[in-house]
Amino acid sequence: MNRLEEIRRKEKQYHDSYYNRHQLFEEGTWLHKPVKTIMELMDLFDERTDV
Repeated sequence: MNRLEEIRRKEKQYHDSYYNRHQLFEEGTWLHKPVKTIMELMDLFDERTDV
């Protein structure tokens, strides 16, 4: 496994673990407040099924 694959694997592992322990918009977590840029871009994905 190359370095980039290992970084991606560990990042996915972190996020999977974090999302299993916390809910979206849970107070006291970085999920509490949606990222403004992401929320502004959400409409671009309305027609997408592969996101």
